[in-house]
Amino acid sequence: MKGIIYVELLGFLDQAGGPAFTEKVLAAAGLEGGGVFSRIGQYPWEEAVKIVTQAATITGQDADLLCEQFGAFLFERFTVLYPGMISAYASADGLMAHIEDHIHEEVRILYPDAVTPKVEYRADGQDAFVVDYSSHRPFARIAYGLISGAMRHFGDDRTISWLFSEPRGNIARFRIA
Repeated sequence: MKGIIYVELLGFLDQAGGPAFTEKVLAAAGLEGGGVFSRIGQYPWEEAVKIVTQAATITGQDADLLCEQFGAFLFERFTVLYPGMISAYASADGLMAHIEDHIHEEVRILYPDAVTPKVEYRADGQDAFVVDYSSHRPFARIAYGLISGAMRHFGDDRTISWLFSEPRGNIARFRIA
C-alpha cells in the first residue's frame, strides 16, 4: 500500500488525539519500521490494520468506525492534495462514476506500482445508485468513509447504506439513495 495513505493515517491520528496519542499507537503496534513512512514508499497493508487496531484498543472505539472516519478524513485530504482531480467534478455522482476510468488511472500515473481497488458505480432505479467495492485489502470500511466524505464535500444529503460485505471486508456493496 502506498505510503501516502500511511502518512494521512498518522495525520488522522494526530488530529484525533494529538501527536502523543499517535506515538503511543505506533509504539503499541510494533511495526517493522517503527511507524516511519514515506509518501512514495510501499508498505504492507497489514501495518495499517495494526495501527487501526491499536488506536481502537487504546481509545475503546470500534475499529470499523475509526476506519470509516479515516475514509472521510482521507477524502477531505484528497481535496487538498489533488484539487484538480476533485474539482473536475460538480457532484459526488460525477466523481464516483469516474473512479475507475479517471481517478484510479491518475493514481496509477502518479504511482505506477499502485494496486487500486475496483470500484463500480451504477444506477439502481431512479435517483439511487449502487457502489461495488472489491480489493485484496480488507478496507471496505475506509471505502464507505471515502464515499461519505465525497458526499459531504459535494453537499449531497442522500444516505449511504450497506447492502453487503464479506466478513473480511475486502468486498462490499453500498446503496446511495
